[in-house]
Formats: sequence, structure tokens, C-alpha cells
Amino acid sequence: MARATVRLFVYGSLKREGRHHDELQAAGATFLGEAETAPGYRLVALNETDDYLALVHAGPNAPNVVSGELFELPESRLPALDAFEGDAYTRAALKVQLKRPSAGELKGKDASMESLAYFRKAR
Repeated sequence: MARATVRLFVYGSLKREGRHHDELQAAGATFLGEAETAPGYRLVALNETDDYLALVHAGPNAPNVVSGELFELPESRLPALDAFEGDAYTRAALKVQLKRPSAGELKGKDASMESLAYFRKAR
């Protein structure tokens, strides 16, 4: 029986060069490529005293896109990442697109797909 996997879009400290990328490595994540969100998202500081960023909806007509990286990981590892991200973030779905689709099943196809990402939790 195949393991259930999910895609996760990351935009900050979980990226390959980020200071917390080891959390994704521990989760068994596989890098799929550089990606960006569909229009309508932006990054904001989590709070005034923190240098962590959070993804937010910028509005349906906002042209903003957020660049990041797309990973695939076992669905069973999401609770550990949720705990790492903490109470300031919530996980939700969004559309992303790979910047350079690689060989294989995505080559020559629309590279837009559903993914999960961590958003700033509403206050």
C-alpha cells in the first residue's frame, strides 16, 4: 500500500537555505522545485518584534504572488510540522505553480497544482 503524501509550499525558514530546513528533512520531504503562489497572496511580519514571515491573503484582485519552494512529504508528518510552526500559523490549501517544471509527469503540462502552506492565524 502506497504512503499518502501531500505537497507543502514553504516561503521562509523552512526553505532549503533556511535556518529551519532540518524540520522538513526530518519529515522526509522531497524537493519538487521552486514555485510561486497564484495571485492574491503576500508575506507580512508575524509581529513587530519577530523576523518571521507569514503568508496572508492579499485580496482576490491583488496581483501579488509569493515565491518559495514546493516539497512533497508523508501526510503522517504534518502534525509534527504543525507543532513546530506553533499557534501563530494555520495550515491551509492554496494553488501554486512550479517555476520550471521538471521532466516526468509535469513536463509539457500546466504546472499549477494544489498545495498546503502555513498562513498567519487570524487574530
